[in-house]
Amino acid sequence: MTVSLGIAGPTTAALQKPTYSTGDHWIYITTASISSFPGLNSSQGSGQFGLVGQVEVRVIGPAEVPRGNTSVHTVQVLTRATGFLNGTFRTPGFGPADITGTFTTDMTEFWENQAYLPIASTGTTSYVAHVTYILPTDLVVNFRANATTSISAVPTFDLDVGQHASANLVTHVDLNSTFTFFGQTRSQRNATDLSSTWQRDVLSRENVTVEAGTFSSYRLNQTAAGFSGLPLGISAGNETAFFSNDVGYYTKREAYENGSRVGETRLKSYSFGSAPPSWLGTWGLPLLVIAVVAGTLLAIVFWRRRKSRIRRRASPPAPADAPGSGGGNDRAR
Repeated sequence: MTVSLGIAGPTTAALQKPTYSTGDHWIYITTASISSFPGLNSSQGSGQFGLVGQVEVRVIGPAEVPRGNTSVHTVQVLTRATGFLNGTFRTPGFGPADITGTFTTDMTEFWENQAYLPIASTGTTSYVAHVTYILPTDLVVNFRANATTSISAVPTFDLDVGQHASANLVTHVDLNSTFTFFGQTRSQRNATDLSSTWQRDVLSRENVTVEAGTFSSYRLNQTAAGFSGLPLGISAGNETAFFSNDVGYYTKREAYENGSRVGETRLKSYSFGSAPPSWLGTWGLPLLVIAVVAGTLLAIVFWRRRKSRIRRRASPPAPADAPGSGGGNDRAR
């Protein structure tokens, strides 16, 4: 038995539910900050780090997620984030030290097909940081998280400006973490159940300019559930998000925790539905048409020249004059 969660929304809403296809993807520039790693207590170290990187969100395709004796229609989505970190790190007894490094996040999510809220996910995040006190050493942090979410009543996606949607969530999270510092490795596992309320308010419609261009977008104030692009270890309570019906996803997102911004993503390029890839830009499509026309003309010229050479080779040579025929230079015998 297969069930589909959710109810139908208004067909003429401002915020419209997109239809995703395999290969749809969005690439973002992301910035974030982190003050501590989960599981790393103050006796082991603390710091303040800035992160800069790139995030790709890619639709894999439809998938069925088992739930008891049924299954739920979902969309499988892969998110990958990579980038650099820098800041300061303080260890008791050593004082502060500069830190540089990299981070990588890979996450697979399954979005239910009504409001596109994640109901299952698995992800890994790795931080490799270089710390220099008297001698250089590496701080290596690895997370692996599995989460499943139950939704009491799935909200509708389609909303008008001024409308509100909410849902009660119960999420089971299983987090495994490993820390290696000064040659010592420490691992731990935490499992917990979290009850929360997801909310979304559609505030206004406005034009948003990002690296990919300027898009008509809807400003949303919503719970930052599944903030794609923030590596594991960065918490976010709510976000200001800008959703574009033309793009099929967000043009910009700003995540906040206790009133302070902890992360931002800005659309760099995308490919969605039947729209041309955004890398074509304002002049890209006309230039592409010109290139196609020029290529066609060159092909025609080449074909005509080749045809002319073939005709010349195929034509028989002109007959030569027979000996002794005509001409005044022949002598009578």
